[in-house]
Amino acid sequence: MSNCCKPKIGVLLYSNNGLRKSGAGTPDGTYEERMKRPEQLTLSALGEFADTVSAGIVYNRADLDRAMALFMSERVDGVYVQYLSWAPDALWMRFERDMPELPVLFASVVPERIPFENTFSANDSVAANTVRGLVGSLQASGSIARMDRPMTETVLGTLDEVMARAKPFFAAAHVRAKLKDAVVVHYARHHEVMWSTYVDGFSLFRYVGPEMKVLANATVRREMDNVSDGDVASAVAELKSRYSVMDDVDEDKLAASVRASLAVDRCAASMGADYVVMNDLDNVMHRELGLRPGFLPCPGGHGIAATPEGDVGAGTAAYILRLLSGRPAQVVEPGYINPETGLVDVGHGGPNDYTDPEAKVVIAKDTRLLNADVKYPGAAFAWQVLAPGVKTLLHLSQGEGGYKMAFTIAEAQDVDFFHASFCHGRLKMLTGTASEVFSRLLAFGTTQHYAIVSGDFRAELRDFAKIMGFKWTEA
Repeated sequence: MSNCCKPKIGVLLYSNNGLRKSGAGTPDGTYEERMKRPEQLTLSALGEFADTVSAGIVYNRADLDRAMALFMSERVDGVYVQYLSWAPDALWMRFERDMPELPVLFASVVPERIPFENTFSANDSVAANTVRGLVGSLQASGSIARMDRPMTETVLGTLDEVMARAKPFFAAAHVRAKLKDAVVVHYARHHEVMWSTYVDGFSLFRYVGPEMKVLANATVRREMDNVSDGDVASAVAELKSRYSVMDDVDEDKLAASVRASLAVDRCAASMGADYVVMNDLDNVMHRELGLRPGFLPCPGGHGIAATPEGDVGAGTAAYILRLLSGRPAQVVEPGYINPETGLVDVGHGGPNDYTDPEAKVVIAKDTRLLNADVKYPGAAFAWQVLAPGVKTLLHLSQGEGGYKMAFTIAEAQDVDFFHASFCHGRLKMLTGTASEVFSRLLAFGTTQHYAIVSGDFRAELRDFAKIMGFKWTEA
């Protein structure tokens, strides 16, 4: 599983071929020589947050062909386009027409300074041509509207302002690219009492990107028999070195939960999984495994996280937040608004990524199945309280003709454990009162499941929703 990789950006910088040799013999050199400074400034600024792919400044058709071939061979996440000065728009329109669809940010950068007072000398005449990017940008903008190329955005500002716009845009483009390569393992089916959470694999692949594969309980059951006692003991020891164990945890049931977790991890890894969505309330799972696995990711495994209740949309939202943040994300459901405090208690039973170093985590008994007719009632799991601080909440589900997403931010309070068997926390909504925020979400129409992660990623999610063509709201 890959988290928080730098985006890979193709850089397409246009300049005027007819002016390349102008200025020969002047104090500041030729037009072509002077264009190297804004080129390097742009590449350096983008390199602060991305890996850049550039074939050099585009002056002619051969340069453009070389750049587009390089972008495709390098599988860039998106392309940054800028007119360094005025230049004909034919090469830009060829790019618009011929480059396969991917996110494009078309930027017009305000010069850091105007290096002349008038254009009376040959040297200053060339200098004037080096800062006429606005002319080129405005000319090229005519075809942006006419071509109506998907996933194309424009921005104008200083270099710092443009980079502030580019960073979330290309982070979103990177998420799009990662989703197209991703595999989600659905273990083993949807939760039949929550129809609104259903998604179909074809629509997920078409509109979002991941390929969905189904893992059967029988396969996990067989793999449990292949997990060695030594591997289980090693994973248990690692867990105990990180987290305290509550006094009422049964050691044999802890080992059984770890064995099942390792089995799920290995099965998912063999299927190429980036993340697992588990219907942890499946009675067949409880009967076949004797419990619901409680430690994913699992020490000694492949680092694959799982989310609960068979909701592929919610699990995908958690994966998106992991990609954006580089931190563990969980799936919760808002339970109730406290009428006295205005705070919202959130949580969810079943598997969730418990590896956030700032969260409170103990190894506890899973009381949800404590009285169930299973082999390991009350088997151990990683019980956690969400880390305090600003959080992004993201919802993703299948809607009419595609997918829809909603997001907001909240502040997780510093609280102790209060909800048995749940990954849980207490939130103060930051964009309005809890009633106001959830009224907006109710009107938009979601399900009860939200992925949550530390940090504020609203800017990236705005761009992501636009890039993906989702119906979306920011609550």
